[in-house]
Amino acid sequence: MTGAGLDRRTFLLGLLAGAGAVACGSDGGSSSSSATAAAGPRATVEPVDAPALPAGVTGPVFTLGVASGDPLADRVILWTRLAPTPLVGAGGMPDVDVDVAWEVGTDDTFSELVATGIATATTTLGHSLHVDATGLAPDTWYAYRFRVGDETSSVGRTRTFPAADTSPERLRLAVTNCQDYQSGRYAAYRDLAAQDLDVVLFLGDYIYETPGIEDPARAVAERRYLGGVPTVLDDFRRRYAQHHLDPQLLAAHQALPWIITIDDHEVINNYAGDDGFAVGAGPDFVARRTAAYQAWYENLPLRIEPPVGGAVNVNRDSTFGDLARLFVIETRQFADVPPCRDTSTFDAGPGCEDQQDPDRTALGVEQRKWLLDGMAENTATWQVLVNPVLLGGLDISAPGESPAYFLEIWDGYPAERRTIAESLAGLRNPVVLSGDYHASFVLDVRADPWDESSPIVAPELLATAISSAPFAEDYTAKNPHVQYFEPRNGYLVCEVTPDGIAADFRYVADVADADSPVTSGATFVVRPGVDGAAPTAERS
Repeated sequence: MTGAGLDRRTFLLGLLAGAGAVACGSDGGSSSSSATAAAGPRATVEPVDAPALPAGVTGPVFTLGVASGDPLADRVILWTRLAPTPLVGAGGMPDVDVDVAWEVGTDDTFSELVATGIATATTTLGHSLHVDATGLAPDTWYAYRFRVGDETSSVGRTRTFPAADTSPERLRLAVTNCQDYQSGRYAAYRDLAAQDLDVVLFLGDYIYETPGIEDPARAVAERRYLGGVPTVLDDFRRRYAQHHLDPQLLAAHQALPWIITIDDHEVINNYAGDDGFAVGAGPDFVARRTAAYQAWYENLPLRIEPPVGGAVNVNRDSTFGDLARLFVIETRQFADVPPCRDTSTFDAGPGCEDQQDPDRTALGVEQRKWLLDGMAENTATWQVLVNPVLLGGLDISAPGESPAYFLEIWDGYPAERRTIAESLAGLRNPVVLSGDYHASFVLDVRADPWDESSPIVAPELLATAISSAPFAEDYTAKNPHVQYFEPRNGYLVCEVTPDGIAADFRYVADVADADSPVTSGATFVVRPGVDGAAPTAERS
């Protein structure tokens, strides 16, 4: 990898020592930006003067830190949000747009700038910035920061991906999801930030919509959400602010670029389309979902357009040289209502005739077409489906009982799952990376999950929850396609090379302790398929 001017070890030592301290896209429409970018990795540009803060605003304003995301070969999204009082309303900023300077340097001294400009943090998007820093060199690490008035943000570290026509030796990524603030602390992120990684994939449930815990005995390590159930924009903004103020999560964002999708708890449990279903959703669910999507966009480094009319297009893809192509999807916004609700409890229960409807969709027509067309055209060594919820199927019935399922994930949409599985069968080395379940899994994906004569089309590696309470019940006896199950908190590291994928499941010893040890619990190796066979996962 190039970009040796930004020494990873020195940067991380400084970052981890000072985690929690704050100094003093397309742009996605969240900012208007005038920018200067250098022609090559060592050409430099002149700094721009930092614009003034509005009258009456006193620092610090970069309380929520910085983050980067969705790297491409020549650009990356840089994020921050101005919030002098982050837990109050819209962050304590006045109702005026604010210009902010941004800088990308070859190292964290910023003595050599390769890109810089002025972006506008607007009131309509919570004074967030999504700067598309373009004109960067492929496969290169950079430092970045923001400046306004006398305030300078903390320094972030990010990278570009290798160009599509190159052959990188490896991609190291972390898979994370489900970080309920009230269920534990973030030792997993402390460990992740110290790993030698290229990118973090976050697969959903960045916040939870549950009310603040009143009973101290139920609050893990005294972690409590402020307020009741979030229903309006400022409620959701406060939720994200609580997360961004966590020093371990802040450090993980500063250390690496992230690629992020959305699941249900960013809005409300088990929602599908315009249907809130869950207890407490209320008659104004669509307005609530609109506010939730808006806050999700405002508070994360996303290469997407801002929500319009209460909808947001999340699906996107990126290429890491000719080694891997990542296809990011979401399964809630355009989904049909889960089936069998007259015989299930909170969408868990036996199947029914409605479940088998061939037109049922979790993706929606447009997203499904985008996914199937994109995967069919791809020629990279590995095709990686970045998928929020378990795809391979799980029978949750007791021994001797009729099959039952979690019907708000892919088991509620078996016809569409079969379509995806059959598409995977025709690809070169497909792999599914999933989240949501609060346990680690390795599964064989088949068109028919429980028919062992149905060919395996891909391995599925499911990352456990960062902090959300694990789901301990073991259903492997009814699911022969499940190779591995472990209900502990942690995350997943995958090293992708032309010869295989090494998947390391890492676990936190004590989720209530931010300083808890984090160790490797199991390693699987995915071998490439030969002569049209699917890749296979084997425990090493």
